[in-house]
Amino acid sequence: MRLRPGPRQRWAALPRGLRDLAPAEAARHLRVVGRLRATFRAWGYREVLTPALEYLETLVHGGGPGIQDRLFKVVGRRGELLALRPDLTVSIARLAATRLLPDAAGPLRLAYVAPVYREQEEGRGRLREFTQAGVERLGEDGVDADAEVIALAVEALRRAGIARPVVTVGHIGFLDDALGALPPETRDALVARLYRKQFAGIEATVPHRHLGAFLRELPLLQGGDALAAARAVVRTERGEAALAGLEALLGRLEEHGVGEAVAVDLSIIRDFSYYTGVVFEGYGAGSGYPLLGGGRYDGLLAAFGTPAPATGFALGVDRVVALVADGEEELDVLIAWAGPTARASALRLARGLRETGAAVIAEPGRSWEETLDRAGREGARWVMWVDGDGARVRRLRGDGPAVERRVPVAGAADVVAAADAHQVAAGPEVGAWSH
Repeated sequence: MRLRPGPRQRWAALPRGLRDLAPAEAARHLRVVGRLRATFRAWGYREVLTPALEYLETLVHGGGPGIQDRLFKVVGRRGELLALRPDLTVSIARLAATRLLPDAAGPLRLAYVAPVYREQEEGRGRLREFTQAGVERLGEDGVDADAEVIALAVEALRRAGIARPVVTVGHIGFLDDALGALPPETRDALVARLYRKQFAGIEATVPHRHLGAFLRELPLLQGGDALAAARAVVRTERGEAALAGLEALLGRLEEHGVGEAVAVDLSIIRDFSYYTGVVFEGYGAGSGYPLLGGGRYDGLLAAFGTPAPATGFALGVDRVVALVADGEEELDVLIAWAGPTARASALRLARGLRETGAAVIAEPGRSWEETLDRAGREGARWVMWVDGDGARVRRLRGDGPAVERRVPVAGAADVVAAADAHQVAAGPEVGAWSH
């Protein structure tokens, strides 16, 4: 009789929406993060670090009362109410407004890469801890600042490895023009539907026929004719100014050389209440969901005591990593030594290879055959067997002809360097080795 396995013990499992990253997964994640950090630095954005825990009051003050349901809340030992950050923008706004902007000589360009924590509706792939990478440009208004941040968003997606990235842009002012007269509760419910792209039957949720007709047409206001079509339904000066601002923005993005990667989508609405102007989302080939999002939030810094314009974006690193076709991180060399007399020479060889940037495992071995098998399972490009008489070196993977040499230990690293440069000269055949 076969017994059914009992329920998995909670101590052996992870809570819903959390995950571990094994070495290969972590390596892919870190490679994407490294590319993003290098891209941000190349555009002059300097990285900052903020704590994962903030006062609950800070996050609600910056993100609005509607953020409460998304927060993981903690009560400190002294009774203070804390919460894990659901994004980085509010934390950076607090840092900038209270410490950086008052003494700044000009606009600030800040970057970040950090985990965030957000309660999510249950569903496949919905993480409650995920990594965001992004930038904030603080202290400068206008189309040039918006254009730089959006051009950087396109570049970040490209550098991360996303094929055919596209950033869609809209403007909160255009939607506010249509929704501004609604009662707050009706407007908030409508905004939540727009954010989820739930357009079916949306006209039945509003009291005015003309507004219902507008909402029914909203998903069609995208692409090359979107601005012309929108001008036919715009009703206020703010709405007209939003469309004029988008037209100017598209011109600047052409000058940045990313015009072909940008499209208009006037139905975009972001998931935090602090956005005030241009908003945008980034996609890639094969992504049915946004990989990044951002926009202008000119009122947020004032909430922390230093009024200043601001714009930025946050990129979902986990979503990007899932789309990037990236090989596993390679092990360059596995070195094994035969007995204690060869250990010092093998470890010295490993140190020298690591100083050149190679990834090296060095460990005791029992035989050349066992070491070959071990190196193959580790995915090493090279294997080296060190004993009292020298080093046996073989290339297991890589371009060029097969390479196997028996050399003094001091010459083993030179064999690797020469072969990797495709400059290996013919050497003596390797005879039988005794172990």
